[in-house]
Amino acid sequence: MGSLSSRVLRHPGRARAQQEPGSGAGGSARRPESGGDAAAHGFCYCPGSRKRKRSSGAFCYCHPDSETDEDEEEGDEQQRLLNTPRRKKLKSTSKYIYQTLFLNGENSDIKICALGEEWSLHKIYLCQSGYFSSMFSGSWKESSMNIIELEIPDQNIDIEALQVAFGSLYRDDVLIKPSRVIAILAAACMLQLDGLIQQCGETMKETINVKTVCGYYTSAGTYGLDSVKKKCLEWLLNNLMTHQNVELFKELSINVMKQLIGSSNLFVMQVEMDVYTALKKWMFLQLVPSWNGSLKQLLTETDVWFSKRRTDFEGMTFLETEQGKPFVSVFRHLRLQYIISDLASARIIEQDSLVPSEWLSSVYKQQWLAMLRAEQDSEVGLRLASFDSSGKLICSRTTGYQILTLEKDQEQVVMNLDSRLLIFPLYICCNFLYISPEKRTENNHPENPEN
Repeated sequence: MGSLSSRVLRHPGRARAQQEPGSGAGGSARRPESGGDAAAHGFCYCPGSRKRKRSSGAFCYCHPDSETDEDEEEGDEQQRLLNTPRRKKLKSTSKYIYQTLFLNGENSDIKICALGEEWSLHKIYLCQSGYFSSMFSGSWKESSMNIIELEIPDQNIDIEALQVAFGSLYRDDVLIKPSRVIAILAAACMLQLDGLIQQCGETMKETINVKTVCGYYTSAGTYGLDSVKKKCLEWLLNNLMTHQNVELFKELSINVMKQLIGSSNLFVMQVEMDVYTALKKWMFLQLVPSWNGSLKQLLTETDVWFSKRRTDFEGMTFLETEQGKPFVSVFRHLRLQYIISDLASARIIEQDSLVPSEWLSSVYKQQWLAMLRAEQDSEVGLRLASFDSSGKLICSRTTGYQILTLEKDQEQVVMNLDSRLLIFPLYICCNFLYISPEKRTENNHPENPEN
């Protein structure tokens, strides 16, 4: 038998291991003198082991109970990894339904035909539409049919709009382009898709501008979106005078313009004469919609066009002719009393011969009587009154009739008050008549009566 050999592992406190008698030649092994030294060198020697196992820390495989902090951290890390959910983007149910059932038409139980196109759909999804819900639940013949031919009476509805409307039944959200919103709204109203109708309305409100406002206003009235119609009207009241546009003037109908000019909320930056000028340009574009010039050229072209036809009026103003009568209701809302108070404006209106002379004569009469009242009536000028807590009049002052000539930015005192004799609030009544002086040039002098 061959020689037997063994190795003795001493207690870590002992200095070194010794070779027993009978061991093979050169059969000695040297290791670190202590367990601490072994750990320091990163090695562990276990009985019967032929390999050295490198330890990453001060851990001894000879003593499995001596766990280190690093092992605890490693275990915690593994546990954390096991309990941490991993996010992986999956195909949503909505997208799957839209792709598989709507686009691919799988398991379809009904076909809808319209405008030469065919859709393979599902009754259970179509019943979300009030139109199809009534069709399938009632005693209509279509309730038992597998192929239904839809009649499309609305010219605003096209194949693309029906595609979006049918697709909205199979998905959570729909992206609507402003250029397509009217067609989609028409399809949604026909199919009674309340959610899609509401989304179309919100899209219209958010995209009102000079190019869309007239189309939106008309469509909102057609399909019963009162909130959109109101929003469009507000936009027009705020922008008609401040952001004039040739195409906008062409699109504005007589009824819409009448509503705008008659509103007290029409935003006018300067004077009422600007409203008259805007109406004159608008009327020209309504009569000549093929004109394609710029906004700067519009007023000049308008004046030239009306002046050429003035000789054909035969003593009538343009609004009295057959061509001009449709616009009478709009021009009736002009506040002529604020236009003729300016001499230059009054001359332009007289020269244009658009407004009937009877309208102007009536306004001239009213203004003349107002001036006479201002000159001859005792209740004129500025009157101030103050009352005590019981309602007794304690102070009453009036300026009487005064004629003032003021330059630009000039101020003039018309009444002096003693605050010690007054009790607030003060009640003030004013009656003013403003007359702009006529501008004279060197070539515009009155004739000399002696000559």
